[in-house]
Formats: sequence, C-alpha cells, structure tokens
Amino acid sequence: MDTFSWSSSPLPDLTGRTAVVTGVTRGIGRAVRKALERAGATVLGGARTVDGDGVGVLDLADVEGVRAFAGWVGERAGQVDLLVNNAAVSNVSFSLAASGVESQFAVNHLGHFALTNLLLPLMGDDARVVTVTSAMYPMLEALDLAALADEASYSPGVAYVRPKAANVLFATELDRRLRASGLGVRSLLAEPGLADTSMHDSYPDDGTTQAVRAALAETGRAAGPASAGVLYAATAAEVDSSVVYGPAGDRETPDVVATPVAGLGLDRELATALWERSAELTGAVPVASDN
Repeated sequence: MDTFSWSSSPLPDLTGRTAVVTGVTRGIGRAVRKALERAGATVLGGARTVDGDGVGVLDLADVEGVRAFAGWVGERAGQVDLLVNNAAVSNVSFSLAASGVESQFAVNHLGHFALTNLLLPLMGDDARVVTVTSAMYPMLEALDLAALADEASYSPGVAYVRPKAANVLFATELDRRLRASGLGVRSLLAEPGLADTSMHDSYPDDGTTQAVRAALAETGRAAGPASAGVLYAATAAEVDSSVVYGPAGDRETPDVVATPVAGLGLDRELATALWERSAELTGAVPVASDN
C-alpha cells in the first residue's frame, strides 16, 4: 500500500479534454465535475434528473436509456478522453431492473458496463476509464452470477457490496482486454472512503441510517475531499491498474492511498465470467477483444 501526498488544487491543465461523468448532479460526481471543469475540461454529465447545461438524462437501470445517453454524448463530443463511472444507488429495498436482475447490481455495475463499451469507440490513446468502487468490496465472499434476481435472500447491504466487487472485477478485466487489444485506453479504480453524500439517505430502516450518520459525523469526508482518489486516477501522470486509489489521512485535505486489488477482485476466472454474463444481460457488444 502506497500513500501519496497530492493535491487536486490545481489539477493538470485539461483544456481541450472531454470527460463523461455519471451521477454528476450530486455527491462525488458533482465534486469531480467541478474539479475537472476548473482544470479546463469539458464535462458531459449523466444523471437521472437533468440539472443545467452539459447534463444528459441517464438511467443506468435501463440499457436502452444508457444507449440513448451514449448517443447524446456522441453528438456532442468527437472524442472522449475520460469516463468516470461514478453513479450508484445504495442499500435500497428489493426491486428488479428491466434486465431482470436486482436494481443495485443493474445500476452500479451493468449500466456502467454497457456505457463503457458504448463509449470506447470514442476513446483514443491516453484516454482513461475510472470506475468508482467501495472500500467495502473485499467483504464479498462469493458472487453467484446465477442468483442476481433472488429476492428471498436479499439483503440491502450485501446487495450494495456485490456490484462494488463487480466494479473491481470489471475494471481489472477491462484493463486486461484493452491491453490485449492494443487500444491505448487505461482502466483504473478508485473509491471515496466514507463520504458524506445523499447516498446515505436511502437506507430502508432508521437504525442503519442513524448508525451511518454517526459514523459520518466522526470520520466521514465531504464530497470534495472524498473525491481525491477519483481525481488522482483520472489525472495523475503515473497510475497503476492493479490498485484502488482512495483518500487517506486528513478529512479536509487527504493524501491518496493506493491499495492493491484484493479478495474476489483477483479472481481472473470470475472476472471473465462476469464480463460474459454482463454482455449477455445488457446486449452490449464489447469493444475490447478477448485475446
């Protein structure tokens, strides 16, 4: 584990670069958008509710909606230099997405799988895909790809960690396939730590909400400082696809820590199986080869 003293103020000059950020109207996504725009980037955001210019409607639970958003991006950008797969839902009650799988898995993983593959044709050398996972992802002990719609055993917390582990498997498999294909795009991972955002307003029971709010008051970071790892992965000159970047230390001006991928994230066979199952569920045609 390596820790870097690093400041996002200022970021490298991003004039002429185009970034796509999901979940851009609040929390980490909003903080990332503002930081990238201050550095000169053009940011095209996706959100369920449009808020101002440069934001398109994006419902990650609906693959057709993802396709429409990708088309919207293509109409506005000749190329995409950075994709930040950030948007997520957390600890919600059980429901099924149009794909037939549980909604947290659909939004937090499948939608971003489809979006990434739809936007890769717009990405060239030195472009990056940053997928935002959670520091809790190593808690998942198994990922049953045949049980993604099981209501009987549904736990809101486990259902959140499951796609966060899938994020890691996806990002590492994407990096392998990109390298094999010869495309100059990098796939990287980041996590925001315990971030004080509206994501924590959706717990289905008051006890969990109160416990998380107490933890946030003690150790949580505001969205700006919490986005340090995401911005590092997105803009730093030297980056490593085998680690997860996140904030460490001070709550207001954190350093960045690079933690090696662990747990299920190291399972190459599972990563391949997840990729194939995701392509089947979304109907997305992966751009990166399987060589």
